[in-house]
Amino acid sequence: MKAKIDVTIFKNGDIDMLHASIYEELWKDYCSLKKRAHMHEERNTKKGNYLCRRYQRVALLTLFAFFEGVLDNWIHRLQQEYQEYQHVGMTSLKEKCDAVLGYCFFCTYTKRTQDFTELYDIIHRFEQHDVSFIEHINRDALLRAETMIDAYLCYVEAMTTLRRFPKPDKSTTGLMNKLGGIVKSCRN
Repeated sequence: MKAKIDVTIFKNGDIDMLHASIYEELWKDYCSLKKRAHMHEERNTKKGNYLCRRYQRVALLTLFAFFEGVLDNWIHRLQQEYQEYQHVGMTSLKEKCDAVLGYCFFCTYTKRTQDFTELYDIIHRFEQHDVSFIEHINRDALLRAETMIDAYLCYVEAMTTLRRFPKPDKSTTGLMNKLGGIVKSCRN
C-alpha cells in the first residue's frame, strides 16, 4: 500500500518526514472531529451546539469510512491469497465482517469469544441510510460506535496477522529512503 508523505522543513534547517496510510489519516480525522465536537459541546451555546452536532455527524461518517476502508484492505489481502474470498469484495459491511471473522476461525480454529451483535446493529442502521441514526447522533452514540468498531478490529488483529494500519509498501519506503539520502547529502 502506498502511503502519504509529509515533509516539513523548519527555519533552523531541521526536516521532519512522516508517512501515513489513508487509514491512519482517516483515523486522525475522526479523532480531530470528535475532539472539535466535544469542544463545541462544552461551550453550551446555541452556535456551539449547532457546530457540535455537525462535527459529530461528520465524525460518524469518517469513522465508517475508516472502518470500511480497513475491511476492504483486509478483504483485498485475503482475495490475493485465498480463492474462497473472491465473492466478498462488493458485499455489505456485515458480510465483510463475517468473512474476516471466518478467516479468524481459519487462522486459530477457535470459536468467536466476543459478541458483535451491537456492532452489526450499528452497521445495519448505517447501511440502511437510516437518517435518524445520523440525525440523532450524540457523544454517547458516537463513542459506542467507536468502541464496537475498535473491539472488532482488536479481535481480528489478535487472531490474525491483519493490521488496521499496515506498513507502507516497498515503493513508499524506497522513496522515503531516497528523499532522506538527498536531504542528508544537501545538509553536508
